Amino acid sequence: MSKLTKPVAKKITLTHPATGTKRKFDASIYQPVKAAILQSLQGSKGKTFTELTDDVVKIIHKKAPGFKRSIPWYTISIRLDLETRGMVETFTEKGKKLNRLKK
Repeated sequence: MSKLTKPVAKKITLTHPATGTKRKFDASIYQPVKAAILQSLQGSKGKTFTELTDDVVKIIHKKAPGFKRSIPWYTISIRLDLETRGMVETFTEKGKKLNRLKK
């Protein structure tokens, strides 16, 4: 490989559950945020988006302290993709929109 050739980052295609819109993310960002979302929701009866995001921010900062991008933005995008893939669901309880792992 010459000095001018950059290694190609592996991309993962995300799909929005309602619109079908597709977007590509680097796997190096997708995988840790996905793992943090699943870790946060594990054993939870349901979390608001704010609670989920707060957890993901803490988990990412612990595992990757140098991560400088918008964790809440990645969290919503990847959470929607996980909903499309049937891993996470959104439901309403007592007027609150909550997220949980799909049973």
